[in-house]
Amino acid sequence: MISLSRMRFLSVCCLCVVVFVDFTLAQPQRANRTPPPTEEEQLDGHAASRYQLALGYLRGMQFERAIAILRDLYAEQPERKIFFDKLKEAYVDVKRYDDAVALLDDALARSSAAQPELEAERAQLFYLGGDEPAAMEAWTGLLRSTPDTEAVYRVVYASMLQVRLLLQAIDVLKQGRRTIGNMNLFQAELAQLYNLTGQHELATQEYLDLLSINERQLNYVRSRLGRDLEQDGALEDAIRITEARVVSEPDLRQLRDLLAWLYEQAGSFEKAFEEVLVLEEDADASGQGIYQFALRAAEAGAFVVAGRAFQAVIEEYPGVEISIDARLGMADMYRLQAEKNINLEQFQHALEAYETFLKDFPDHPQTSVVMARIGALHQDVFRDQEAAERTLSFLATRYANSSIGHQARFDLGRLALANGNLNQARTIFARLAVQADGELAAQARFEEALTHFYAGNFAETQSILGSLRENMDKETANDAIELGVLLMEDPGTDSTNSALTSYAKALLLFRQHEPAATARVAQDILAQWGQHPIADDVRFLRARALLLDNHPDEAMMAFGELPLIHPESPLLDRSLFYYAEILETFQGDAAGALQAYTDLLTQYPGSLLVSKARERIRALRSAGV
Repeated sequence: MISLSRMRFLSVCCLCVVVFVDFTLAQPQRANRTPPPTEEEQLDGHAASRYQLALGYLRGMQFERAIAILRDLYAEQPERKIFFDKLKEAYVDVKRYDDAVALLDDALARSSAAQPELEAERAQLFYLGGDEPAAMEAWTGLLRSTPDTEAVYRVVYASMLQVRLLLQAIDVLKQGRRTIGNMNLFQAELAQLYNLTGQHELATQEYLDLLSINERQLNYVRSRLGRDLEQDGALEDAIRITEARVVSEPDLRQLRDLLAWLYEQAGSFEKAFEEVLVLEEDADASGQGIYQFALRAAEAGAFVVAGRAFQAVIEEYPGVEISIDARLGMADMYRLQAEKNINLEQFQHALEAYETFLKDFPDHPQTSVVMARIGALHQDVFRDQEAAERTLSFLATRYANSSIGHQARFDLGRLALANGNLNQARTIFARLAVQADGELAAQARFEEALTHFYAGNFAETQSILGSLRENMDKETANDAIELGVLLMEDPGTDSTNSALTSYAKALLLFRQHEPAATARVAQDILAQWGQHPIADDVRFLRARALLLDNHPDEAMMAFGELPLIHPESPLLDRSLFYYAEILETFQGDAAGALQAYTDLLTQYPGSLLVSKARERIRALRSAGV
């Protein structure tokens, strides 16, 4: 006889078993994450090998052999889409459009469901084969079969677009709007087509209609418009149409926002600022819109209106974080303005603004960045080496393991170079190349190579250059390649590399901001080795030294004669850019500068200076040149 306690124990055990079983059954089954086999993977061995053979023939441009195999495979297994697609592709590659049409007819006959994509492609093949009436009839027939279906109009439009029947595609989409009874359909597609056909006013109207319906489309509209504004008259048309729409629908913020953006694209920052102020009044006043505009205006060189915008934020939001950011933005604007105008007084204004910012906001998150900018001004503008060293040494110690600290040590290496301390500079750069990472490490390694070059240790220079492989920015990579090529130049009768040694000394003088001495050494090299392979480098350096020594007329002449004396030199794009800058900045010849920048784009499209040239062209055009 089982005791009562024994019975209780068995009952509990049974309950546990039941609960365990129920719990186990209740667990979700683990999903099978193995992807389903592709259609090619489903082929049997014989079909797979023949298919691979056909692909090999296609890669080898042996189309007829590939077609023979693919035709057999399709006949055996017409349900296999990969056979159908590859056979059709092969027919089109060899312009056998009739065969491709017959293939589509077969596929359509086998299908019990409507296939508008195949029908549209069939029409497209008629057109490619030269039978335009048959193509138009096929497209029209497809639309006639399902006149109220939006998707079919999109299929026909896409098919026509592929064969560049742009005007016909416009007619199809407009017909679709009328037939379906919705004039808001196909706005993005029609806008694209209107721009492609030069109908910029109509394109803008479509984008504005789209934006009026959905304000979230603002970034999309900007991106699409941005692709087309380079076309002649496109920007002017877009501005005029958008201005009129803002007048008629003043309460739609997204339209005014787009107008402000268009003004910025045209360089009309004063008008853009007016729109930004209106937008700021309508929004929850935070100052963010005005502040972001000020940053963009300063970056674009519209310093007057940028200053007004920064000042507006400072006055309207005192004590708020954004007003502090605007103070820093104002200091950055002074620096950018000074850099553009090469104005020492404006640089001094920027330095004072940075120093005042540090005094008023010593615990600001951007303190280290502001100190770095102060150090750069002392080092590169005012040539105050003691002040620069104090600031850079503090940053290198205080922020030793950060990007700010690494950059400060890099600048200390440059400072050592400027003082002629090649060994000290070499040590700094060598250590930084190991401790830093990314582009700065590569730059430090290149500077280490330069310290050997300046000292005339050309073999060691080549050795270091040979180790530079990764993480270089384009400018450093280009400089490294040029230095390597320079070292491999045939010295001719200069068996002791005297010309190269003198050139290295001249480069060091230039780094040490000794332009007059640089120009003299360069002239001496040309007098003694005027036909040396490095003569173009020497002439280019001399021109830069003359410009730095405030002899812009002589510098412009030197840059201008370089392509005449050395028509194959790799320095011609840079020489032309300097020439354009002198015309713009020193000669006041904006039209001549615009032409020179444009010549750079057309003559040297692969130059690293293309983006800078485009910026200057936009700035000059926005100024009415």
